[in-house]
Amino acid sequence: MKGEMKMQADSERPIYWLRKISEIPRPSYHEKAISDFIVKFAEEHGLKAEQDEVWNVIVEKPASAGYEQAPALILQGHMDMVPQKRPGSDHDFRKDPIRLKEENGLLKAEDTTLGADDGLGVAWMLAVLEDDTLIHPRLECLFTVQEEVGLGGAMHLKPEAIRADRLLSLDCCSKGITDLCCAGGQYAYMDAKLNWIANESAVYEMQIGGLKGGHSGADIHRERGNAVCIAARIAEEMIRNGIEVRAISLNCDEKANAIPRTCSFRFASSSKEPEIRASIQTSAEKISEELHSSDPGFSCIVSASKPEEKAADEVSTKNLLDFIWLAPQGFQHRSMDPKLNGLTVTSLNAGTAETFEDRITVTWLIRSMFDSASADLLGILKTLASRCKVGFRYTEFFPGWQYAEHSELREIYAEVMKKQGRELKAEAEHGGLEVGIFAALHPGLDICTLGADCRYYHTYDEELDLASFRRGYQTLRGIIAECVEKGIQ
Repeated sequence: MKGEMKMQADSERPIYWLRKISEIPRPSYHEKAISDFIVKFAEEHGLKAEQDEVWNVIVEKPASAGYEQAPALILQGHMDMVPQKRPGSDHDFRKDPIRLKEENGLLKAEDTTLGADDGLGVAWMLAVLEDDTLIHPRLECLFTVQEEVGLGGAMHLKPEAIRADRLLSLDCCSKGITDLCCAGGQYAYMDAKLNWIANESAVYEMQIGGLKGGHSGADIHRERGNAVCIAARIAEEMIRNGIEVRAISLNCDEKANAIPRTCSFRFASSSKEPEIRASIQTSAEKISEELHSSDPGFSCIVSASKPEEKAADEVSTKNLLDFIWLAPQGFQHRSMDPKLNGLTVTSLNAGTAETFEDRITVTWLIRSMFDSASADLLGILKTLASRCKVGFRYTEFFPGWQYAEHSELREIYAEVMKKQGRELKAEAEHGGLEVGIFAALHPGLDICTLGADCRYYHTYDEELDLASFRRGYQTLRGIIAECVEKGIQ
């Protein structure tokens, strides 16, 4: 009975820390406050902390007495979160805390992303670091930044930051599942220059909404509707129907690693309003039929908008729309390797659209297990950009994590799960993970991932199953203990 009470008490500390860090704003690129919080935490607990110039933090916890010879273990998670909010919410992610609520054993947020991705990993590490009763090898807790915007924090690390041969990543949103590999990728940006001319025509706004969205790695195989691409398609169909379309703005305030659920396209047109509405309605009805299984809530609303003194000319508008409409989108290729269970190997996603004074920029995220496939998609986009007379730029490629048939850490994880009466499942991952970068920094690094049941992450419907969160922490404690046991045999 005392053992059960102790386990319950242990499992509550991560929830305490998750609530605590939810008070600290931490969207990507704004992690200094949470980084400083972790450094202060380490100082208060007598632990060594290293903070670099981009706010990554490494906290070292020396091995328990008598276990100094056991192989060290790295625990890793990222501090930043995706800042998504429900339309109409006035939440400011740079200064407002996440407002938490608990419903039927699920932790949620009021009208915003919860930040369990990857707040759960950060909370678990803080609980481990403060626990003086846990027998453990030397632990290196690596807290990274900018994971959600291209793995920037991990890309900044040097090889000497990886100081052990085993790494357990706590950035996983599935209970009882460990990843086997992940895709690499890169971001690409289409910059469509707009040739502004005087406008005396009526202005309209087309709003795409009601789509399910989701993560552009984990959910891309579901082939859900992409709001940016749908807006471009409907506008192209208007042009083919003889309707004048001159762009004013194209905006999708989401993230490049999320499948966009909403998009706004404002345009000027001298065509008759009934013809404009009829064309949009016909296109929307066809698309709704196509998406009836994946996105039954799809909507397309057109309304009169405020007058504008200028709008883009038809040529630069067509260049913009042609690129978005013609660019490959979504799921591309699937693995036929039975070990990888039909994994999506290659994909790309148009995730954001933003209007500037002189241009409209749309962001794509290319993902693939194979550098060659990613390079091929990049080449297609570059060629298309040249043909459509739009600007094109891209980031450095971030590496993937290749499948390793043998893993001692995975075997330890499976043994711990078995003792808990559960079976470990191993799955391939299409999303880009920081572990791909760690593997490149430290060849031969033995990697596993551990998480809890977090659903709808990267959306304002995100929810964390608290029972799964508690069980996951006990699994983490078990893995740490087993690493000590195996390390001294």
